[in-house]
Amino acid sequence: MVLIVLDYVAGIDGGATKTICIIADNEGKVLGRGVSGPSNYHNVSTSAVKKALLQSIKRATSNARLRRSRFKVACFGMAGLDSPYDWKIVPKFIREEIKFCEKIAVVHDSVIALYGATGGAPGLIVEAGTGSFAAGLNKRGEIKRVGGWGHIIGDEGSAYEIGRQALKAFLRSYDGREMKALLTEKIMRMLKLGVEEDLVQRVYAEKMSISEMAAIAPLVAEAADEGDAVAKRILTDAGRELASQAIAIAKALGMENEDVEVYMTGGVFKAGSHVFKPFEGEIKEIMPKARLASPKFEPAMGAVFLALRELSEKK
Repeated sequence: MVLIVLDYVAGIDGGATKTICIIADNEGKVLGRGVSGPSNYHNVSTSAVKKALLQSIKRATSNARLRRSRFKVACFGMAGLDSPYDWKIVPKFIREEIKFCEKIAVVHDSVIALYGATGGAPGLIVEAGTGSFAAGLNKRGEIKRVGGWGHIIGDEGSAYEIGRQALKAFLRSYDGREMKALLTEKIMRMLKLGVEEDLVQRVYAEKMSISEMAAIAPLVAEAADEGDAVAKRILTDAGRELASQAIAIAKALGMENEDVEVYMTGGVFKAGSHVFKPFEGEIKEIMPKARLASPKFEPAMGAVFLALRELSEKK
């Protein structure tokens, strides 16, 4: 009788809203999945990040029915790895806290999203959720990321930016600088505003959060479906901004004329043709052979794929 000893890997998606861990064996079979709170250290404390990471791993281990967490390789795809300072802080506290892995790999969360979407094949991904970014992988194995610079100086085309543009249009309409929009009435009802000026109180004094601002985006899509010209313009602009990120990657990686898939992910694309048509139009103009598609796997599986690659290189 031959005893087969399996090696285990873990893929972790450390995002701004939640943390997901997937445990797999050395053949890529998924054994367990665990979910916990946010782990972007720009938004929560490092102690909260550590807790979220450990909790997601513990829950995945339990769901995998493993007696203990012990992995050959764990790949952490982390949000918030944008500056050299971030790269000093985040990998350091992960390696100090996670003691039950023989090897730890830390990458930007755009990389695991890319590998999850493409399954490790050449392609591009455009993420348009609360924030936004794009990433690409070419035939030479080169990776490029564009955007993802946060809500203050980036995240064009994101749900947050759509919500922000909607609130700006709301006040421009109130000032008489913008046409009266159906969107105005919807925002009044959603935010339970007595008068238009109450919006200033909600945004500044009550410090409207990033997620609250992003939650306005579905209203914009709803208003666009009902024919609101302002809402349509906001979504058209978002689609074009998202396309510009993919185009920048294609040019940097020399993929403009390649038969390549562009994977779309995130809630903004649920706005349908209002975002999709301008997005597709801009993409096709520069990348005529590109095909638009939905991701093959979630980002946490992308982290698993990278962990398995590290495992094979160890042998």
